Amino acid sequence: MTAVTAPDGPTQPVQALPSSGRVLAWMAAGLLSGVAAYRWPSSAWNQVIAILEPFGAVWLAALQMLTLPLMVSMLLVTLGRAGTGQASRLGWWSLAWCLAFLAAGAMVTVVVGQSVLHWFPLDDASRAAFRGAIDAAGSAGAPPPVPTVRDWLVNLVPANLIRAAADGALLPLIVATLLFGAALRAVPGRGRELVLDLAQAVSDWCFTLAGLLFRALPFAVFVLTMVSTARSGASMVSALVYYVVVVSALLAAGTIVLYPLTSWLGQVGVGRFAKALLPVQLLAFSTRSSLACLPAMLDAARRGLQLPEEVIGFTLPFAVSTFKLNMAISANFQMLFLLHMYGLHPDPAALGVGVLALTLQSFATPGLPSGAIWTTTPVYLALGIPLEGVVLTNVVDTIPDLFKTMANVTGNLSISAIVARRWRQEALPR
Repeated sequence: MTAVTAPDGPTQPVQALPSSGRVLAWMAAGLLSGVAAYRWPSSAWNQVIAILEPFGAVWLAALQMLTLPLMVSMLLVTLGRAGTGQASRLGWWSLAWCLAFLAAGAMVTVVVGQSVLHWFPLDDASRAAFRGAIDAAGSAGAPPPVPTVRDWLVNLVPANLIRAAADGALLPLIVATLLFGAALRAVPGRGRELVLDLAQAVSDWCFTLAGLLFRALPFAVFVLTMVSTARSGASMVSALVYYVVVVSALLAAGTIVLYPLTSWLGQVGVGRFAKALLPVQLLAFSTRSSLACLPAMLDAARRGLQLPEEVIGFTLPFAVSTFKLNMAISANFQMLFLLHMYGLHPDPAALGVGVLALTLQSFATPGLPSGAIWTTTPVYLALGIPLEGVVLTNVVDTIPDLFKTMANVTGNLSISAIVARRWRQEALPR
């Protein structure tokens, strides 16, 4: 277990997932077994499926059980212990550019992603096969009706927290937690620390239990994939390949756009930026961790881009720890893809809040491989997306994760170069 330290905050344990190769191998085995059961329905494989199916349902239920306490505890700790020493000009410039990049990435992703899903839709067989994972996990029932804008706004703040938790109304609980966390900052003395210590302990407990569940991830993926494929054949494979190709292409396009953008806003030549960035990108591909790339980014900023030491010492570490450009792209397209696959049409206001929440998760997601699983899942569930779909798309995240890390490190150095230009202008004698 590794520890990720947020700025001005406590260390938070993050349990490493099983190796991607191992999970993909089990998933391939599940696909082959499911296709065999689909092709020969009278074979012994169907008896095996009947025995193993409950294990997949139990695993998903245990995983979903952790969502609520983890979401609340993480938000409280983040809000209650957020530092106030970054209110300088350098801090505000860094934050402003991070938010601008995230907003632009999210808006472009929503427009382009919806266009791709509209003009290049998956066939009904693939969508039905993907939705078959719900039955594989033992879920039942149609999605709840979409509320009106008026009802959605009224119910955004829960009148009864216990009932909201029991009903699984995660989005109102997020709003309530944000309000409690903001108010907690004004509580003086020991009372505030007791609440934050308790929240941190709950968060640590959830991550520990999640680590135990993740040990069974390969087997759980095998069961879920086998059961869903046995009911629909190999059609589900095309849906997952479609998702991997599109999200990887969007991330690659977003990374490429940063080159001319940095040249324009940061006054850094495209060739010089690319030359300084190349070693960092190679390291990003091999580690899939933007945190692990920080030493290489510091070297590229100092020797390759020759940025001011003030920017290197503050903006770059700040960006690495808080700015994950991939979240604006990958998380929002994953949401659009899953909504499309399950035929869900949330209210535009709810969809807008979902986009905003997923984009802002950039500031709460550790820069580790697949670090966004826990921070994004509550948002997907709040929009009515089944957990099974989230698990299946996360399982095939190996290839997109390479492009995610490259987008992150490129964005971190781009932000630093842009802030450095402003810093130099302010430093000039008047």
